[in-house]
Amino acid sequence: MEKKIVIGLIIAFTALTGCSSDKNTAEPAASSAAVSTESQPSASPTEAPTAAPKKLSDTEKVALDYVNTFLNGSDMEAKKNFITENVYPDAQPLFQMAQSIETPDDHKLKNPQVLESVDYADEKGMKVEAVLVQGEEGSNPKSELIVLINNKKVLWATDSSDKETFSKVRSAFKEPIPEASLAANAPAPSDMLSEIENYVISDVWNDGFVDISWYISSGTSSTGESMDVDFTVEQLAKTMDKKKEYDSYIAGLGAEYDSLKKVWTKLSTEIDRLYGLIQKNPPKANDTTANFDTGIFNQYMDAFKKEVDAVTE
Repeated sequence: MEKKIVIGLIIAFTALTGCSSDKNTAEPAASSAAVSTESQPSASPTEAPTAAPKKLSDTEKVALDYVNTFLNGSDMEAKKNFITENVYPDAQPLFQMAQSIETPDDHKLKNPQVLESVDYADEKGMKVEAVLVQGEEGSNPKSELIVLINNKKVLWATDSSDKETFSKVRSAFKEPIPEASLAANAPAPSDMLSEIENYVISDVWNDGFVDISWYISSGTSSTGESMDVDFTVEQLAKTMDKKKEYDSYIAGLGAEYDSLKKVWTKLSTEIDRLYGLIQKNPPKANDTTANFDTGIFNQYMDAFKKEVDAVTE
């Protein structure tokens, strides 16, 4: 590729300009270097040999070229050539839209290396080859990128910023996820707690308990409309599955969140109690015998919101 040629010329130019234009000055320096090299002891015969670089397949070379030329590069012509020669025809318009955008330095994948390639079928059933590339991005020394390639043509690429897609494809590789990447990709506590607060208010309360409570007392939703209560209960079951993840996350927070953790323990327990009542006694319209009281839940929900606001403002 043209970019590689340019890099080669830069290296050669640097080597030449690094030498003195005075031949008499340059030669003694070279002689001294030679003497210095000869005086060094030979390497120990027991010293482990340097590992040979990974031999790349043609597909892996294309993936690496995508990183070096298109993602990290600033040479417009090189990018255009890469798109023409190495991008799947249907995907070329998207790449052309992005070709003039230069990746900020802290988001470039520096010193990229191919770790692994696997066969993968995308959501449409197209069989492609997924190439896992690892490099340095910002403060993360082991940032990862996956390039999807069909017949040696790049279809698209994904990284951890697209959490759902990246996680799905990443699970196809045997290579373990580095701890540095896990830490770098973990959301900030303020973001995660805001997500949990929204989950409680929107998913548990607005889409679950409040409508069920109104249905039991009046036969309608909280807005006075008709509702399929069985469907609401089914959706609430999915919401409760998500709660396990949040229970685990809050339990793992540090001591500085002790006040919030105490409130969550009460709120979580009350959510479980109310859901248990729904499972034991499926909600019926205008049921005067039901004891589905959400007052304590609302008390704890309000207290939890205040705790989250205190640590996220």
